[in-house]
Amino acid sequence: MGQIEYDNFRNRIKEWMDNNQEEYDLFEEEINEKNTSVYQTIMTKAIALVPQYQKVIRKKANQGIFKDISDIENLFAENKLAESLIKEFDKADERSIIPALLSWLYFGKSFERMVERGEEIRKGKQTSYLQRQVISVTIKMLISKSISLGLRTKADWQEHSRLMKIADSDNIMDWEIEDNVPEEKKKAGRKSIEKPLDEMLSFLIGNKEGLLNKIEEYLIIKHTDIDMARLKIALDELYYIESCDIKSYRNALACYYGEKIPIVGERGIQKGYKDLTSLVQGKGKFVKDIGEDRIIIDELKDFLSN
Repeated sequence: MGQIEYDNFRNRIKEWMDNNQEEYDLFEEEINEKNTSVYQTIMTKAIALVPQYQKVIRKKANQGIFKDISDIENLFAENKLAESLIKEFDKADERSIIPALLSWLYFGKSFERMVERGEEIRKGKQTSYLQRQVISVTIKMLISKSISLGLRTKADWQEHSRLMKIADSDNIMDWEIEDNVPEEKKKAGRKSIEKPLDEMLSFLIGNKEGLLNKIEEYLIIKHTDIDMARLKIALDELYYIESCDIKSYRNALACYYGEKIPIVGERGIQKGYKDLTSLVQGKGKFVKDIGEDRIIIDELKDFLSN
């Protein structure tokens, strides 16, 4: 699949997701709740599309060879898995899991959820030593593949690892203290990422100029600390911008729009971002993912992507 075909297919999936938000939300909820039936459905579909898949996995487990997955990748290529998924998407009816699955893989926290699920199974008392080996290597491959495909960065995974450790911790106070202590002076040689805004945008965006105009339109009306934090979260969730710190993000906006629009300071945006990405005690969710904040961020994502 060439770049143009890839972009077109990605846009079609996004369009389905936007028009079937309730169905997608239900699928993601089942994934997040670790619904066994949805995992079984996915595995059944994988075996149906690539019948030899189960045999190859079983052979690798018996031989104890997990690090090399070239045979699996070759198997997918030989069976034209990508073409099969496109056909399944084109002919999908309301009972098909494929549209929601592809939406989750392209735009959801798919890699993160798969890694989290793998970690839970790996730590389970009933998991054998061999199974732990398989899962550990699978997790490493997922992370490596997401980075090599440009879908995640090493910094993304470092932050996610930190959040996973916090979620497993019995003492949230440590996190609260960590996030609210005065910022340390940067060590010599440590530099934040500084790039022009247009260079920070993802290569997946077909019309960068159109997106830059939409960001400008948003900032003319919405330019408070929390507005700027919500904009960064929306861009991150759409994979429209590379991973960067708040300083780089703020400076890129100021350099691009500063003559027309006053851009608030870094500290205000940082506080708004931390508030939105903090965990809600007892719910296991971030502030940004519940209530009014989620509605506003989703509306902003729709505005930027349409």
